[in-house]
Amino acid sequence: MWCRPIAFSQMLRGKTLDTESSQKRIRQEERKDEGRNGIRPQMSPHIGEIPRSTFQFDFELERKILAEAEKESPNWSKLLESLPQRTARPISRANSSVDPVVGKYMAAGLNREAVPIAVAKYGDDPTKVREFVNGYTVLREMGFEPNSVAEALFTHNNDKEAAAHYLSV
Repeated sequence: MWCRPIAFSQMLRGKTLDTESSQKRIRQEERKDEGRNGIRPQMSPHIGEIPRSTFQFDFELERKILAEAEKESPNWSKLLESLPQRTARPISRANSSVDPVVGKYMAAGLNREAVPIAVAKYGDDPTKVREFVNGYTVLREMGFEPNSVAEALFTHNNDKEAAAHYLSV
């Protein structure tokens, strides 16, 4: 008696391929799996620096709230009275003492690492600052050290290609 060949994975599952439709379905699933394995999601390009959160989560307070909620008759006023009184504090930013010119270029989305260097060298010259920042960003992404990148761009009048050649020699 002749039997249709059974896929090994189907034998392990205890299933047999009795019909054309089940064979077709398995082939479709295999194609889906191949597609999932071969496709990589596109990552969005890095745009500027992402600010870090300074939020401090109070896990002890969370435990108290959960414990009170599990009681048959929670006493929320008792919980509120036991909380330490906190006053709102202004968020201190690292950039709070930033030069207004530097702040202007950072607000425009330019590289936070490069802008202070560019402004120190070129002042409030938008063309020179943008040229420097763009070149600095590209060369840093190539893996060159910050001080070397700045020196190379200053030496070569913000010419990215010349600075890259200078750094690679």
